[in-house]
Amino acid sequence: MKTRISIYTRTLLKISAAILVVFLVLAFIYGAIYTLSSASQRKEELRRNAFELSVLTEDRMDATHTTFTSADITGHIAFASRSTTAFVWIINANGEIIYHTGIPADTMAKLDESREGSRDIVLPLQARNQSHAVYCESGDKTGFETLLTDASSWLVASSPIGKHGDLYTGEVVLLKRHSAESFSAFLMEHNVPLSFSLAFLLSLFIIFWLSRDITRPISELAKTANAVYAGNLSARVTWGKKHKTLMLDQDDPEHDQVASRIKEDDLTRLIRTFNTLIEQFEDRERQYAEFLSNVSHDLRTPVTSIGGFVEGMRDGTIPEEKFDYYLSIIKSETNRLERLVNDLFTETGLEGQERLKQEVFELNDFICQVRQSFEPMLTEKSIELEVAFDYRYGESTRVVGDIGQLTRVLNNVIANAIRFTPDRGLILISTRVGERCVSVTVEDNGPGIPADDLPQIFDRFYKADKSRHGSGSGLGLYIARALVQRHGQEIIATRSSTLGGASISFTVARP
Repeated sequence: MKTRISIYTRTLLKISAAILVVFLVLAFIYGAIYTLSSASQRKEELRRNAFELSVLTEDRMDATHTTFTSADITGHIAFASRSTTAFVWIINANGEIIYHTGIPADTMAKLDESREGSRDIVLPLQARNQSHAVYCESGDKTGFETLLTDASSWLVASSPIGKHGDLYTGEVVLLKRHSAESFSAFLMEHNVPLSFSLAFLLSLFIIFWLSRDITRPISELAKTANAVYAGNLSARVTWGKKHKTLMLDQDDPEHDQVASRIKEDDLTRLIRTFNTLIEQFEDRERQYAEFLSNVSHDLRTPVTSIGGFVEGMRDGTIPEEKFDYYLSIIKSETNRLERLVNDLFTETGLEGQERLKQEVFELNDFICQVRQSFEPMLTEKSIELEVAFDYRYGESTRVVGDIGQLTRVLNNVIANAIRFTPDRGLILISTRVGERCVSVTVEDNGPGIPADDLPQIFDRFYKADKSRHGSGSGLGLYIARALVQRHGQEIIATRSSTLGGASISFTVARP
């Protein structure tokens, strides 16, 4: 089984690796520049101090440059030693170290005492400044290479005390270890890599915080998507510390307050859209389940009735003189099955988007013809169906459209009105002629459509009255809207202001 790496971990690793490479390159470049610059500065500082001490020492030595003539020179030497943190040696013309601020123990063991009778230590010839030049170099590049342990870690600065031709007149030597010997010196010595390391750790923390803030919602999206794929349609992506579920077009005062505090970005919009799509999918699945339940009920009832009546006629339970009566019932149940099957085929056929067969026809006559086809249903419930045509522009109202499809639209709208209109109720079909289209409105005095159901009344499989399982498939108004929209027109549902029930209006184009 493959080990899954979360997008958060993958993002953090990639960004960290990229920044590490950048920091290493920068640290190497700036470190090299700083090392060269600081080494040059240290050398220049030691060289300058050696030269200045040599000038002061020359003024305070005798003519032979073998001993001091003034004791105040020791104060200058001590100050120079402290300011440069270096050992200061004063060598006279005989090569004797007549004054020093310190000699490393390993070096002391390699030096010999003077043969002149004094107890001064003698600097070997190879270590003396025979070139009479002022210099500062690494210990391994001078005559001190054999005198100093790990000579490459030392800086040696030398300046001759005066100059008399090629004669050796003594010198001032400053010895300084340029590797860190204390914590503060270590910090000064390695401040560039330490600074870059600290900056890298700080950037990691910032990346950790930012990437977690960005990738956590994406991880939640992936987790929720997996849950939906597994069948959990109630799963939602939450946002923020309060785990609020964000949706599109929320009519929630608290949502408005949250939106005012949170800057809407692409990720937030994605979460809203994703949650809304899941909710719509969940609603569609619920409606589909209800549709299957309704269809199974609608199919089972007439099939059971037809089967029972046929079996009764075959076995003699129903006498022959009542055959006509029960055959009429079978015919009615067959018509119900036919209407249901027609709804299903029409709904499926909408996906094919067949070409419209548009023609010009007289709308008022068309409505009257459709009205006549509902006479049996109207008589059965004692419902009055009245028409109110708009004659402001003449007796004839001509429109253009596919008569077959518009017949289906009006049939579905009127059938829906009859279904929910009480016995001895009233249905009104009215028209209103506009400049470019004619509006056809079907109103009834039934219970109407609840305000919460109005936005979904035209959705596939949707039924406002969930308790009435045998009253339709939930496809009639969906099919009506689809056919009207194919004509480039619109259909809306509201509450009737005149009859108090439902009001469904659709438009038909004028030629």
